[in-house]
Amino acid sequence: MISPARRRHRQGNGLLFVALFAAFAASKSCDNRTATSPSGSRVSTPVQNPIDEVLRPAAGAQYSEGTAAAILIDTSTSMQEKVKDADGAMQPKIAIAQRAALNLVAQFDNYAREHSDKPLLVGIYEFSDRGTGSRIRNIIKLAPPDVAAARDSIMKMHAEGDTPIGDALIKAKHDVDATGLSKRHILVITDGENTVGYSPDDVTRAITHEKDTDRASIYFVAFDVAAAKFNSVRDAGGLVLGASNETDLKGTLDYLLTGKILAEQPEHH
Repeated sequence: MISPARRRHRQGNGLLFVALFAAFAASKSCDNRTATSPSGSRVSTPVQNPIDEVLRPAAGAQYSEGTAAAILIDTSTSMQEKVKDADGAMQPKIAIAQRAALNLVAQFDNYAREHSDKPLLVGIYEFSDRGTGSRIRNIIKLAPPDVAAARDSIMKMHAEGDTPIGDALIKAKHDVDATGLSKRHILVITDGENTVGYSPDDVTRAITHEKDTDRASIYFVAFDVAAAKFNSVRDAGGLVLGASNETDLKGTLDYLLTGKILAEQPEHH
């Protein structure tokens, strides 16, 4: 006859074996979920950030002294809405943004004439998803600033479609990198949140986490929208400023141009 003490001992050993077997089975199941490829073979592949892969610069890219600036202008449907212009009258935001873009090109042009020894390339882009064609359209290719050449193209912009801010950042980053210039800047003028494509905070974070030589500075102007809407972009490393009307917009862009983009110190954000 088995004593009660020995019976309890055997029962304890049995429960321990069951518990150990269950833990082993669970660990194998977890291994199979995380380390098996679709073909069934066991693999060990590090997780890649797809945005990092999209933005990855050419291996061994070399940069020479100079400045490249990409100006991204929101041309989504909401830019048809009106705000106060410099005279206090109500005008569509797209018309105000067009004037702001022309003023920027004129200031870049003046700077280039006064500093002919410093390479300077400027590009103007519009971004909106209209269901067909590209979401990001290069209105003025990155080139030495030329007000006369820019005027007609900028004035043809119109507001229609959704808002692909992150995708626009990716396109601009590729283009400023391709210039081979050491100081690269991306300036976004937008009146709303991203509605399609990559999120701007994810793209900004990927850009600002690149090594110093590959990084570009990113500036957001929240036009007729609370700057707090872009707190995630700010937290990711971008500089976010607000502008509620044409006067504010001009002042904010003047500050970014003279205090950041064309500042003499060779710094990155």
